[in-house]
Amino acid sequence: MMKKVLMIFFLGIFSSLIFAQTKTELKTTELQKPISEYISKNFTGYTIVKAFKVDAKGIITFDVCVSKDKNHEKLFFDKDGKFVRKESCSNECCQDTIKK
Repeated sequence: MMKKVLMIFFLGIFSSLIFAQTKTELKTTELQKPISEYISKNFTGYTIVKAFKVDAKGIITFDVCVSKDKNHEKLFFDKDGKFVRKESCSNECCQDTIKK
C-alpha cells in the first residue's frame, strides 16, 4: 500500500514538472519589433490588451491578446517573433492567470 502511495506521489510530481510552464506578463513596449509590426500591419485598429512570454520547458513563445470593439483575438508568436496562429476568443481569454 505504501509503495502505491509513493509511486502515485512521484508520478504526480514528475508529471507536473513535465508540463510546467511559466507565463510572464509583458508591457507592450517589451514586445519584439516583429510582433509589434505584425500586429500594426495585420490588425489595424486593434489594441493590445495583454502580452505574455511563455516558457514551456525551455521553448519560448509569445501570446498576445488584442481587441477591437467586440472582436477579441489571441495571437501566438514563436521565439523570434514570427506569427504562428490566431484564435478568436471571448474577452476572458485576455484574463489568463499570470505566473511569475
